[in-house]
Amino acid sequence: MTAQLAGLLLFLIPFAGALLIPLVNFFAPRAVPWLAVLFGLASSVIAFFLLGGTPAGAPITLDILPGFFRSGLLLDPLSLVPALIATWIGFLVLIYSLGYMKGEENLARYYALVLLFIGGMVGMALADNFLALFFFWEVMGVCSYQLIAFFYKDPKAAAAGAKAFLTTKIGDIGLLAAIIILAVNSGSFSFSVNFGAAAGLALPVLGLAAFGFILGAAGKSAQFPLHVWLPDAMEAPTTISALIHAATMVNAGVYLLARVSPLLALVPWSLTLVQWIGAITALLGALLAAFSNDLKRILAYSTVSQLGYMVLAVGMGAAFASQFHLFSHAIFKGLLFLCAGAVIHAIGTRDIRQMGGLYKHMPAVAITFLIGAMALLGLPFLNGFFSKDFILEEIILGGAWGPLALALIAGALTAFYALRTTFVVFWGKPNYQTHPHKTPANMVVPLLALALACFLSWLLVGPLSEAWIASGLPAPALSALELIRVTFSSLAFLFSLAAIVVGFFLFLQRARLARYFHEQEPGWIRATSRGLGFDDLYTWLADRIRDFGVWVRMFWEERVMEGINRFAAWGSLGLSRLSCRLQTGDVHWNLLYVTLTLIVVLGVALW
Repeated sequence: MTAQLAGLLLFLIPFAGALLIPLVNFFAPRAVPWLAVLFGLASSVIAFFLLGGTPAGAPITLDILPGFFRSGLLLDPLSLVPALIATWIGFLVLIYSLGYMKGEENLARYYALVLLFIGGMVGMALADNFLALFFFWEVMGVCSYQLIAFFYKDPKAAAAGAKAFLTTKIGDIGLLAAIIILAVNSGSFSFSVNFGAAAGLALPVLGLAAFGFILGAAGKSAQFPLHVWLPDAMEAPTTISALIHAATMVNAGVYLLARVSPLLALVPWSLTLVQWIGAITALLGALLAAFSNDLKRILAYSTVSQLGYMVLAVGMGAAFASQFHLFSHAIFKGLLFLCAGAVIHAIGTRDIRQMGGLYKHMPAVAITFLIGAMALLGLPFLNGFFSKDFILEEIILGGAWGPLALALIAGALTAFYALRTTFVVFWGKPNYQTHPHKTPANMVVPLLALALACFLSWLLVGPLSEAWIASGLPAPALSALELIRVTFSSLAFLFSLAAIVVGFFLFLQRARLARYFHEQEPGWIRATSRGLGFDDLYTWLADRIRDFGVWVRMFWEERVMEGINRFAAWGSLGLSRLSCRLQTGDVHWNLLYVTLTLIVVLGVALW
């Protein structure tokens, strides 16, 4: 199979599955889940085949609108890694869904949307132009909205879907504006053409485009200040949390920033802005996770925090480090979400205070969750350790000491909440009301595969580095052994180790800290439970915008339109009264009026 054919199949198979599943559901509904798994397997195998080579450029070009728009598939390591993540995590999620979603309503809709989402992510990653990227970007947004609100009979799920859709639309408007600005000035939607023409643009114009891309990425990747939609999105099935909100869609913004990084580098302030957005988001997400008791929200805030690290890496000009952590994060966070789903499936609650002692009932889930948590906090020789330290080292080399301080504090908080969550759920005092049931094998197998990947995936740094260099992308020449040597001899390792030690100390003092905050700082507990007031602020702003809109509507209708109506009525009444006066009843005067009118009309016509 050629790379060109493989790229085309990778792009088309998930969409074909999404179209076929509703048809199959009419005559064989029981076959729908297994059919979805087969489509997921096919796309993941093709993605792995593509990553084995190092194709570059756009080997497939299609005339969508002849003479106006041409699109193609860009097969390079930067695009193939997100495609690989989407297909493989998607495949494991589909297998997991066989047990997790069993017995739920509307399964055909669920599986069709999952495959459509995978296709949207692959299309976005492989697009070689901004217009195609934006199209698939919106496909993902629609699928995300539909899947977050999958349990639409629950008002919380329906509201969460609408909130995610509207919040990300703010970023989408910025992205569309940036694309239009570049296309108007370059005459093309192509990445290569626009990157080549960017250097000739005036700085204010280029700055507007850069800000639009940053805003788009902030919306999709839940970055400060547009991070508020992701925690509420946990109303979706946990499988969707693992697929969309840990491993795939939220990575789209990071991928976008990495793709347009040559353009951002031309705007002096843009990379600094990206650095601080990433650093603030990393700290904010870790802080809110540390104070949360909802298992899925803890992981959601953790996702926000880890995405902040990736964005910070892009801001440091380290796109490779960003994508390396994106790859690692997709594995260990997908694992954590699927483990959380198994726990919630067995207990029936998301509150970790109503769990405890679950290790004896679900040891496989407990061990795999522990592995994912250790990768999250950065324990040596797990994938999260190498990729996170890689980012910290790039920050140190870039001399961004302010963002580094925020990232290290976030690292200490990450160690704290990872240890706290794992201990409370699996080894703490039992506090559940129902007897946990056994986890089905089709839910355990994906957990074991992802846990194994936490130990082994960082070994791919060598092939990934070689592929980037071969494709002309900026990346350091690294092998697995070189990564070990560089990591353990770096200052970042000492900083990271210190953060873990601080986090472990906070974990040991968790009871004392809990008493202090509940007794001395109850306001802080209330503030963190409300997301530090961001939702309240946005609700207030939305209300003010709505009130302004109501005032504008009333002014327009009552003052402007009604004023026009009153003027027309007054004018009509005045003319009618004047006409009445002209009607004297005397034939002589009437003939005089007709004559004068004819004279005026003829005079105008002859003039």
